[in-house]
Amino acid sequence: MIDVHCHLVDNKFKEDLDDVISHAQSSGVVKLINVPEFESQFENSIEITKKWRGVVYTGIGIHPIQVKKRGKSAQTKHISKMEQFFVDHERDIICVGECGLDHTTTQFKLTEADLEEQERVFKWQIDLAKNFEKPLNVHSRSAARRTIEVLTECHVAPDQVVLHAFDGGLEDAKMGSEAGYLFSVPPSFARSEKVAEVFKSIPMNQILLETDSPALGPEKGVKNVPSNLRISAEWISRIKDLTVEDVVSVTSANANRVFRFS
Repeated sequence: MIDVHCHLVDNKFKEDLDDVISHAQSSGVVKLINVPEFESQFENSIEITKKWRGVVYTGIGIHPIQVKKRGKSAQTKHISKMEQFFVDHERDIICVGECGLDHTTTQFKLTEADLEEQERVFKWQIDLAKNFEKPLNVHSRSAARRTIEVLTECHVAPDQVVLHAFDGGLEDAKMGSEAGYLFSVPPSFARSEKVAEVFKSIPMNQILLETDSPALGPEKGVKNVPSNLRISAEWISRIKDLTVEDVVSVTSANANRVFRFS
């Protein structure tokens, strides 16, 4: 199994990261893609990748929400050092992410100006991904339609986008699927019948596995870990009427197609 979206540099893994990765391996997870959210996590992300080469891969990206307690949106100042970091570490970077849009205005009290700036930061990261020929690992919470519109307006090619923990509706999923983008499934989806209807409509060659660890676990409010990835595979097997083995095989092939692991 391949976990295409987790946060190994999160402080919740500060004390037990090596054990978490080892446990994931013993649970059948062969590769993990770490996606930092803040510039302050970039260096540590590269160090983890070097230590666990061939197992842990990393993206580099700026999350659309930068100060979560105050709902501070990403701003252009947050990407000032990102391009040079890419130049210096391109060999160790597998994708651009986590990046994208977040329109959760009720939680974060975002203004129109915040959302416009967020979009500018996202488009800049899309250009970076295209320049370095890297896929995008994308956040689209409460912004599924606009996120896909931006990606298609920027002419992002098929197989170059992973829409992580996708919360859009059937029409949004159809739009992303027709663009050739992929959708990754965290363990938390096993708690949602609404999401099941959306993912039944998505072809298997566009589905991936993720955990979003330490968030989006099978139990709300409980620290999630990459070893829970099988829960995602089991959920897909149920809604698609496939064996877990077939789900693992197809999603792994999909991940290899998108990320071109070396």
